[in-house]
Amino acid sequence: MGNRNRRAELGEAIGELRSGLRAGQDAVADARRAVADIRPLIDEVVRTVTDVDTIKALADSTRLRILRGLTRDGVAKSAKELAEDLGEPQTKLYRHLKVLLEAGLIEVAETRVVSGIVETKYRAAQSSVTIDPTEHPEETREAMGRIIGENLTDYRERFLRHMETEAMPADSEQAKRNGMLMFLSSTVAPDAAADFQRRMQDLVKEFDNLPRDPDGVRVEGIVSWFTPSRSKGPGDSGDSADPGDPSGPDGRPDPAS
Repeated sequence: MGNRNRRAELGEAIGELRSGLRAGQDAVADARRAVADIRPLIDEVVRTVTDVDTIKALADSTRLRILRGLTRDGVAKSAKELAEDLGEPQTKLYRHLKVLLEAGLIEVAETRVVSGIVETKYRAAQSSVTIDPTEHPEETREAMGRIIGENLTDYRERFLRHMETEAMPADSEQAKRNGMLMFLSSTVAPDAAADFQRRMQDLVKEFDNLPRDPDGVRVEGIVSWFTPSRSKGPGDSGDSADPGDPSGPDGRPDPAS
């Protein structure tokens, strides 16, 4: 009788354990479905950075490359995978990943054990970052200079690589769709300049609000606009009175593929 009772109790315990395991598995599945449901919303989050510490955290070429890579690909990656993408030693990235995590710019997507070692995969915590240094202009001036310089360098390298690897279409309209570079330089009335700038900003907002299409074409661009001061800097020839200068040989914006 004693053995039968013990076997019965053991059977009941195993049954409860299996039931609990199934409940746990169901809860994990529900959580994954919930994450899948809200992930598209997370992917569309645009973060505006205004604090000094986060702006300074971004003022580093390696951290910017990590964040750009995770944002563009939209795929969670480990330090090893990021190191392979960036051509950097894996050990160099851990400090930068820690800074980005503390700033809330990236987040842990998953962890798993690989050959007895815990591997962490990271993803961007937002779809894009907008930096607004106006609350602390002097404290962020140097950092903003580095951020802008790094982003310009990155865009230049990728644009030139695109030009070198893509064939030039015979059709000029197709060439413009493949890639375009336009230079603007002119002296115009202040009201006209302000109106043009507003309309250009509206176009950028319109682009940002376009619905994302995973089966569509990826488009990248850079928009810049500034009004030089009257005092000339090194290498500055001053304002140009020619509205077509410096553009294509025929005085029109110069498309490049």
